[in-house]
Amino acid sequence: MKSFTNTIRNFFVLVVFLSCTICMSLYVSGYIFMISQDYSNLSSIEAIISIKANITMLLDMMYWMINNYSAITFWSYNYILPRYVISICAPMFLQFFLLFRYRSKLHEIRPFQEEESIYGDAHWATKGEIEKAGLRKKNGMLLGEDQDGLYVADGYQHALLFAPTGSGKGVGFAIPNLLFWEESLIVHDIKLENYELTSGWREKAGQKVFVWNPADPDGITHCYNPLDWVSDKPGQMIDDIQKIANLLLAKKDFWENEARTLFLGIALYIIAKGDRLSFGEVTRVLRSDDMAYTLAVGLDTLGEIIHPVGYMNLAAFLQKADKERSGVASTLSSALELWANPLIDVATATSDFNFSVMRREKITVYVGLTPDNLKRLQSLMQVFYQQATEFLTRKLPGADEPYGVMFLMDEFPTLGRMDQFMNGIAYFRGYHVRLFLIVQDTQQLKGIYEEPGMNSFLSNSTYRITFAANNMETANLISQLCGNKSARQVSSSEPEFFDLNPSSRSLSVSKTQRALLLPQEVISLPRDEQIILIESQPPIKAKKIMYYKNKLFTERLLPKTAIPKQEAYKIAGRDDENASSIDVDNAIQIEEDKS
Repeated sequence: MKSFTNTIRNFFVLVVFLSCTICMSLYVSGYIFMISQDYSNLSSIEAIISIKANITMLLDMMYWMINNYSAITFWSYNYILPRYVISICAPMFLQFFLLFRYRSKLHEIRPFQEEESIYGDAHWATKGEIEKAGLRKKNGMLLGEDQDGLYVADGYQHALLFAPTGSGKGVGFAIPNLLFWEESLIVHDIKLENYELTSGWREKAGQKVFVWNPADPDGITHCYNPLDWVSDKPGQMIDDIQKIANLLLAKKDFWENEARTLFLGIALYIIAKGDRLSFGEVTRVLRSDDMAYTLAVGLDTLGEIIHPVGYMNLAAFLQKADKERSGVASTLSSALELWANPLIDVATATSDFNFSVMRREKITVYVGLTPDNLKRLQSLMQVFYQQATEFLTRKLPGADEPYGVMFLMDEFPTLGRMDQFMNGIAYFRGYHVRLFLIVQDTQQLKGIYEEPGMNSFLSNSTYRITFAANNMETANLISQLCGNKSARQVSSSEPEFFDLNPSSRSLSVSKTQRALLLPQEVISLPRDEQIILIESQPPIKAKKIMYYKNKLFTERLLPKTAIPKQEAYKIAGRDDENASSIDVDNAIQIEEDKS
């Protein structure tokens, strides 16, 4: 209210100022016209100081020229018409030029200004500020809603959601966005609950839908083989395999260094044989009856075909002492333990989808795994997501790549430390890659990425959303990010016992500092409310989206898409006609018997 009052006051001051400048301009115009008529008046005191006379003369001359316009030509009466126009326009032009030139300085010296806030002026965003923040777009990422509709943010800025278990992050964020986002999408979908509800609409909307669930006990999954995308170029080939080896064997000790070298050698050996490269095939070579003899024969027969780096690595391995060779092989075998399971082997033997085309075609990939497999499949998940981010950031989007890609990462910390996300969040936006990370609290994020890593995610996330926090550290952080405001504090004093003397009572009013949202208020936030913190904008108190209460979303709940069943256990590298196909359950039993 005070700000509006100051605006009105400044407007009236501006009107008075402009009126004075216009009068001064007319005065100068009258004086210029007068001296152009009669140079004898140049030193006339009355002509100089009489504003009324000069302005009256201009008006009388205008009235005369209007009444006699048919008799006045350009050159008549000693060029009276151009002299009159120049006398009026020259001062006016100079006046408006100076006002425009010094407009910012004039704005700074406006007499009625808001008092500087001593403790801060944080406030909840108004409707106008919400519009200014760009949250009323037609397409994009959903952030919340209010009585005027949904908050929709377009572009490719990242979002970070703090949502404790059971707070409604699925019904309020994951499912609504999966039923609204129209471009390509990769979803980290624990238990595949999101797939059940949203895959039908995404397929109907023209998306190619895939579900990669490598540990499904019935083999119901699409397939993805990270080693399918190893480059054919000799130099890039080594780089691609080494990146994957570093994810499988992350430690930098002697045994893991040697195991990475062996992995690279075996992978290049398989490529030279002409077989299809996969983790399962590497495991079979590594665990064959006499691996050393097999590799030695391979070097003899494929010596001229195998990549020089592969030949060198395998030759170095074969020259080691038996005990050392056994230790290196055991280290690599332990890292490839997952692929002794035929379910995972078949799910990673071929590829049904390609990350490289996700900006040209609309593709949705649901990555499913059960909670009991989170730790066991962590290395495979890291290889998958590292490859996804790498392929999507190899080159800037071209004219033939109209779509962006969003990573919706539910329970993001369960994947372990993902350096590709921590480092890439600063530049993903330029490649039309958007991250939507969901975590439970700051402690969960800090426990994996430490303080600098957590700050990197916070500072590079344009949108930070929080539900009611479940610990004081997260509540303190949100309270600090909301900011402080100046509050009016009223205190009174009165006698302890009855007293008729009015002077014994007093009332004092002062200003004090208060957080816009105290930590305890963050913790006790109503279940249907959330806070949205946007870069360079006031915080927004919004309502959660409940998809089952919104007709827009309930109409899009369609039957789930079909997923193929991987019943054939195919040894990579063989043609389909020669591949041995056995039932998955029988394959599991065979592996158990071997062990």
